[in-house]
Amino acid sequence: MFLPRCLPLATCAAAGLVLSLTGVLAAAEKDPAERTIELDDGDRIIFFGDSLTAQGTGPDGYVTLVRNALKEKHPKLKLEVDSVATGGHKVTDLLKRVDKDVIAQKPTIVFIQIGVNDAGAGVTQDQFREQLEELIGRLQDGGAKVILCSLTSLGEKHDGTNRIDGRLEELAGVARELAKDLDIPLNDLRKAFVEYWKEHNPDNKDKGILTYDGNHFNETGQKFVAEQMLGKLE
Repeated sequence: MFLPRCLPLATCAAAGLVLSLTGVLAAAEKDPAERTIELDDGDRIIFFGDSLTAQGTGPDGYVTLVRNALKEKHPKLKLEVDSVATGGHKVTDLLKRVDKDVIAQKPTIVFIQIGVNDAGAGVTQDQFREQLEELIGRLQDGGAKVILCSLTSLGEKHDGTNRIDGRLEELAGVARELAKDLDIPLNDLRKAFVEYWKEHNPDNKDKGILTYDGNHFNETGQKFVAEQMLGKLE
């Protein structure tokens, strides 16, 4: 960095610090994991996914918890919270139903939570990215703001030894890169889950921490996921 000779050293150092902090703030603004969406009156929020989202609609499910929390936090805003989800679905299934089942409802915010079934079926990184990018584009063309979630788990061991951890990490990486490239918020559930396991799973169990079977959320998992979802809304 060029420092004018006429400025005192302390002034130059301060200027350098300001520039450094500006760079840090700019980088944070570009980090999709740090981005949130501000709620407006009349927002219609839809969670779009597979069985993890479908099960989230129960009395203690994360979709229900999010709905109740938003009503309490924003009593003056008329907010609607719903879900569109079917067990076993992959991105290709979401693409088939997005127009009729999601866009037709005119959502203003859509959370996409998908990927474990894709990883299990051997969907490649390139295929996953291409399909997700098309899905996001169609939702945005339909007027919705999109929050992309990274996938979660198929086994809860924190040391990377669950049977398809490698594939899960690859597709989680795709979601992270895509959110950055498309400049949309990212809810990095995969990262949040791994960090939680490291703290709360000292025996490295493969289930029973945030899930009851390594994949589907138990009561603790539903609350944890609800917290992560709520953290993307303000």
